[in-house]
Amino acid sequence: MAEKDEKKVNLKKEKKKKKKVLPIIMMVILLFCAGGYFGYKKYVDYQKQLAEQKAKEEEERKRQLQEEMKRKEIEQARKAYEELLEKMAQAFVRRDYKSLKELAEQARQLAAKYNFDTSKIDEILRKMQLAIAMEKLAQLEKITDPYAYGEIRRQLYTIPRFPEIAARWDRLNEKTFQYEYIVLLDLAEMTAKKLNNSENPEFNYTLSKTYLKRAKDIVSSGKALQDKVREDQILVLQSEGYLSSIGKSFHPSSLYR
Repeated sequence: MAEKDEKKVNLKKEKKKKKKVLPIIMMVILLFCAGGYFGYKKYVDYQKQLAEQKAKEEEERKRQLQEEMKRKEIEQARKAYEELLEKMAQAFVRRDYKSLKELAEQARQLAAKYNFDTSKIDEILRKMQLAIAMEKLAQLEKITDPYAYGEIRRQLYTIPRFPEIAARWDRLNEKTFQYEYIVLLDLAEMTAKKLNNSENPEFNYTLSKTYLKRAKDIVSSGKALQDKVREDQILVLQSEGYLSSIGKSFHPSSLYR
Protein backbone atom coordinates (compact mmCIF):
# COMPACT_ATOMS: atom_id res chain seq x y z
CA MET A 1 0.00 0.00 0.00
CA ALA A 2 2.80 2.32 0.87
CA GLU A 3 4.44 1.42 -2.43
CA LYS A 4 1.31 2.40 -4.35
CA ASP A 5 1.11 5.67 -2.56
CA GLU A 6 4.74 6.36 -3.39
CA LYS A 7 4.09 5.63 -7.04
CA LYS A 8 1.18 8.02 -7.02
CA VAL A 9 3.34 10.68 -5.48
CA ASN A 10 6.06 10.09 -8.03
CA LEU A 11 3.50 10.31 -10.89
CA LYS A 12 2.24 13.57 -9.53
CA LYS A 13 5.79 14.88 -9.30
CA GLU A 14 6.54 13.80 -12.87
CA LYS A 15 3.35 15.46 -14.08
CA LYS A 16 4.26 18.64 -12.28
CA LYS A 17 7.76 18.40 -13.69
CA LYS A 18 6.40 17.88 -17.19
CA LYS A 19 4.09 20.83 -16.74
CA LYS A 20 7.10 22.99 -15.89
CA VAL A 21 9.27 21.63 -18.72
CA LEU A 22 6.61 21.83 -21.42
CA PRO A 23 6.41 25.63 -21.47
CA ILE A 24 10.17 25.78 -21.63
CA ILE A 25 10.20 23.42 -24.56
CA MET A 26 7.46 25.38 -26.27
CA MET A 27 9.39 28.55 -25.68
CA VAL A 28 12.51 27.01 -27.09
CA ILE A 29 10.57 25.81 -30.11
CA LEU A 30 9.02 29.24 -30.55
CA LEU A 31 12.39 30.90 -30.22
CA PHE A 32 13.85 28.48 -32.72
CA CYS A 33 10.99 29.05 -35.14
CA ALA A 34 11.22 32.80 -34.67
CA GLY A 35 14.94 32.66 -35.25
CA GLY A 36 14.38 30.64 -38.39
CA TYR A 37 11.70 33.03 -39.60
CA PHE A 38 13.81 36.13 -39.04
CA GLY A 39 16.80 34.42 -40.54
CA TYR A 40 14.79 33.45 -43.60
CA LYS A 41 13.31 36.95 -43.84
CA LYS A 42 16.77 38.42 -43.58
CA TYR A 43 17.94 36.10 -46.32
CA VAL A 44 14.96 36.99 -48.54
CA ASP A 45 15.55 40.71 -47.92
CA TYR A 46 19.21 40.31 -48.74
CA GLN A 47 18.40 38.50 -51.96
CA LYS A 48 15.89 41.23 -52.81
CA GLN A 49 18.51 43.89 -52.19
CA LEU A 50 20.95 42.01 -54.39
CA ALA A 51 18.34 41.79 -57.16
CA GLU A 52 17.55 45.50 -56.85
CA GLN A 53 21.23 46.37 -56.87
CA LYS A 54 21.79 44.27 -59.97
CA ALA A 55 18.78 45.87 -61.64
CA LYS A 56 20.14 49.33 -60.84
CA GLU A 57 23.59 48.39 -62.08
CA GLU A 58 22.08 46.99 -65.28
CA GLU A 59 20.00 50.12 -65.75
CA GLU A 60 23.06 52.29 -65.19
CA ARG A 61 25.06 50.19 -67.62
CA LYS A 62 22.34 50.58 -70.26
CA ARG A 63 22.16 54.32 -69.60
CA GLN A 64 25.91 54.71 -69.98
CA LEU A 65 25.82 52.61 -73.12
CA GLN A 66 23.05 54.78 -74.57
CA GLU A 67 24.97 57.92 -73.65
CA GLU A 68 28.09 56.56 -75.30
CA MET A 69 26.13 55.66 -78.43
CA LYS A 70 24.53 59.11 -78.44
CA ARG A 71 27.92 60.76 -77.97
CA LYS A 72 29.36 58.83 -80.90
CA GLU A 73 26.29 59.67 -82.98
CA ILE A 74 26.68 63.38 -82.23
CA GLU A 75 30.41 63.22 -83.00
CA GLN A 76 29.69 61.61 -86.37
CA ALA A 77 26.93 64.13 -87.05
CA ARG A 78 29.21 67.04 -86.17
CA LYS A 79 31.92 65.68 -88.42
CA ALA A 80 29.40 65.38 -91.27
CA TYR A 81 28.17 68.91 -90.48
CA GLU A 82 31.68 70.36 -90.63
CA GLU A 83 32.29 68.56 -93.92
CA LEU A 84 29.15 70.16 -95.33
CA LEU A 85 30.37 73.58 -94.20
CA GLU A 86 33.71 72.94 -95.89
CA LYS A 87 31.96 71.91 -99.10
CA MET A 88 29.85 75.06 -98.93
CA ALA A 89 32.99 77.18 -98.66
CA GLN A 90 34.53 75.38 -101.64
CA ALA A 91 31.34 75.83 -103.68
CA PHE A 92 31.45 79.55 -102.89
CA VAL A 93 35.00 79.81 -104.18
CA ARG A 94 33.93 78.02 -107.39
CA ARG A 95 30.85 80.28 -107.61
CA ASP A 96 28.75 77.13 -107.78
CA TYR A 97 25.84 78.77 -106.03
CA LYS A 98 23.33 76.06 -106.90
CA SER A 99 25.40 73.41 -105.11
CA LEU A 100 26.06 75.82 -102.26
CA LYS A 101 22.32 76.28 -101.65
CA GLU A 102 21.72 72.51 -101.73
CA LEU A 103 24.55 71.93 -99.25
CA ALA A 104 23.22 74.69 -97.03
CA GLU A 105 19.82 73.00 -96.89
CA GLN A 106 21.42 69.69 -95.89
CA ALA A 107 23.49 71.44 -93.24
CA ARG A 108 20.43 73.21 -91.82
CA GLN A 109 18.53 69.93 -91.51
CA LEU A 110 21.47 68.35 -89.67
CA ALA A 111 21.86 71.40 -87.44
CA ALA A 112 18.16 71.38 -86.57
CA LYS A 113 18.31 67.69 -85.60
CA TYR A 114 21.34 68.04 -83.32
CA ASN A 115 20.95 71.68 -82.29
CA PHE A 116 24.22 72.78 -83.93
CA ASP A 117 25.13 76.45 -84.32
CA THR A 118 24.06 77.74 -87.77
CA SER A 119 25.98 81.01 -87.78
CA LYS A 120 28.59 79.59 -90.19
CA ILE A 121 25.85 78.60 -92.64
CA ASP A 122 24.39 82.12 -92.46
CA GLU A 123 27.84 83.64 -92.91
CA ILE A 124 28.61 81.68 -96.09
CA LEU A 125 25.14 82.28 -97.52
CA ARG A 126 25.48 86.01 -96.88
CA LYS A 127 28.82 86.03 -98.67
CA MET A 128 27.14 84.30 -101.60
CA GLN A 129 24.25 86.79 -101.63
CA LEU A 130 26.66 89.71 -101.44
CA ALA A 131 28.73 88.30 -104.30
CA ILE A 132 25.61 87.82 -106.43
CA ALA A 133 24.44 91.34 -105.57
CA MET A 134 27.80 92.82 -106.53
CA GLU A 135 27.80 90.96 -109.86
CA LYS A 136 24.30 92.15 -110.73
CA LEU A 137 25.09 95.69 -109.63
CA ALA A 138 28.22 95.75 -111.76
CA GLN A 139 26.22 94.66 -114.81
CA LEU A 140 23.60 97.37 -114.26
CA GLU A 141 26.29 100.02 -113.75
CA LYS A 142 27.58 99.31 -117.27
CA ILE A 143 24.27 100.30 -118.88
CA THR A 144 24.52 103.86 -120.23
CA ASP A 145 21.26 104.03 -122.20
CA PRO A 146 18.95 106.52 -120.42
CA TYR A 147 15.91 104.79 -121.96
CA ALA A 148 16.74 101.66 -119.99
CA TYR A 149 16.14 103.47 -116.69
CA GLY A 150 12.94 101.52 -115.95
CA GLU A 151 14.57 98.11 -116.37
CA ILE A 152 17.67 99.21 -114.45
CA ARG A 153 15.53 100.38 -111.56
CA ARG A 154 13.37 97.24 -111.60
CA GLN A 155 16.42 94.98 -111.43
CA LEU A 156 18.13 97.21 -108.89
CA TYR A 157 15.22 96.86 -106.49
CA THR A 158 15.67 93.08 -106.56
CA ILE A 159 19.23 93.48 -105.24
CA PRO A 160 19.58 93.58 -101.44
CA ARG A 161 21.07 96.88 -100.27
CA PHE A 162 23.94 95.40 -98.26
CA PRO A 163 26.03 97.90 -96.26
CA GLU A 164 29.07 96.91 -98.34
CA ILE A 165 27.39 98.12 -101.57
CA ALA A 166 24.95 100.69 -100.19
CA ALA A 167 26.81 103.67 -101.66
CA ARG A 168 26.94 102.11 -105.15
CA TRP A 169 23.30 101.03 -104.85
CA ASP A 170 22.23 104.57 -103.99
CA ARG A 171 24.26 106.12 -106.82
CA LEU A 172 22.71 103.80 -109.37
CA ASN A 173 19.25 104.48 -108.01
CA GLU A 174 19.85 108.23 -108.35
CA LYS A 175 21.19 107.63 -111.84
CA THR A 176 17.93 105.96 -112.91
CA PHE A 177 15.98 109.09 -111.91
CA GLN A 178 18.47 111.29 -113.74
CA TYR A 179 17.99 109.05 -116.78
CA GLU A 180 14.22 109.27 -116.39
CA TYR A 181 14.47 113.05 -116.24
CA ILE A 182 16.50 113.09 -119.46
CA VAL A 183 14.02 110.77 -121.20
CA LEU A 184 11.06 112.92 -120.14
CA LEU A 185 12.79 116.02 -121.52
CA ASP A 186 13.43 114.14 -124.78
CA LEU A 187 9.77 113.16 -125.01
CA ALA A 188 8.61 116.67 -124.14
CA GLU A 189 10.87 118.07 -126.88
CA MET A 190 9.81 115.50 -129.50
CA THR A 191 6.09 116.04 -128.93
CA ALA A 192 6.58 119.83 -128.96
CA LYS A 193 8.27 119.59 -132.36
CA LYS A 194 5.30 117.62 -133.69
CA LEU A 195 2.93 120.53 -133.12
CA ASN A 196 3.54 122.09 -136.55
CA ASN A 197 3.20 118.95 -138.62
CA SER A 198 0.77 116.82 -136.64
CA GLU A 199 -2.86 116.08 -137.26
CA ASN A 200 -3.45 116.23 -133.50
CA PRO A 201 -1.64 119.35 -132.29
CA GLU A 202 -3.78 119.66 -129.15
CA PHE A 203 -2.86 116.09 -128.14
CA ASN A 204 0.87 116.61 -128.73
CA TYR A 205 0.82 119.94 -126.94
CA THR A 206 -0.86 118.42 -123.88
CA LEU A 207 1.48 115.43 -124.00
CA SER A 208 4.55 117.66 -124.23
CA LYS A 209 3.38 119.72 -121.25
CA THR A 210 2.73 116.50 -119.29
CA TYR A 211 6.21 115.14 -119.98
CA LEU A 212 7.84 118.41 -118.97
CA LYS A 213 5.82 118.59 -115.77
CA ARG A 214 6.82 115.05 -114.81
CA ALA A 215 10.45 115.94 -115.46
CA LYS A 216 10.19 119.01 -113.24
CA ASP A 217 8.49 116.98 -110.52
CA ILE A 218 11.50 114.64 -110.40
CA VAL A 219 13.79 117.65 -109.96
CA SER A 220 11.50 119.09 -107.26
CA SER A 221 11.67 115.79 -105.35
CA GLY A 222 15.45 116.10 -105.26
CA LYS A 223 16.02 112.91 -107.29
CA ALA A 224 17.61 114.58 -110.35
CA LEU A 225 19.71 117.60 -111.27
CA GLN A 226 17.87 120.22 -113.27
CA ASP A 227 18.81 121.15 -116.85
CA LYS A 228 17.29 124.62 -116.78
CA VAL A 229 18.58 125.57 -120.21
CA ARG A 230 16.92 122.62 -121.87
CA GLU A 231 13.69 123.08 -119.97
CA ASP A 232 13.51 126.70 -121.20
CA GLN A 233 14.19 125.56 -124.78
CA ILE A 234 11.28 123.11 -124.57
CA LEU A 235 9.03 125.83 -123.18
CA VAL A 236 9.91 127.97 -126.19
CA LEU A 237 9.12 125.10 -128.57
CA GLN A 238 5.79 124.54 -126.83
CA SER A 239 4.87 128.21 -127.04
CA GLU A 240 5.89 128.50 -130.69
CA GLY A 241 4.08 125.29 -131.60
CA TYR A 242 0.97 126.40 -129.75
CA LEU A 243 0.88 129.73 -131.53
CA SER A 244 1.57 128.22 -134.95
CA SER A 245 -0.81 125.27 -134.82
CA ILE A 246 -3.38 125.89 -132.10
CA GLY A 247 -3.44 129.43 -130.79
CA LYS A 248 -3.76 131.19 -134.16
CA SER A 249 -7.30 129.94 -134.56
CA PHE A 250 -8.34 131.47 -131.22
CA HIS A 251 -6.46 134.79 -130.94
CA PRO A 252 -6.67 137.90 -133.13
CA SER A 253 -3.54 138.49 -135.20
CA SER A 254 -3.31 142.03 -133.81
CA LEU A 255 -2.16 140.52 -130.50
CA TYR A 256 1.07 139.31 -132.14
CA ARG A 257 2.04 142.49 -134.02
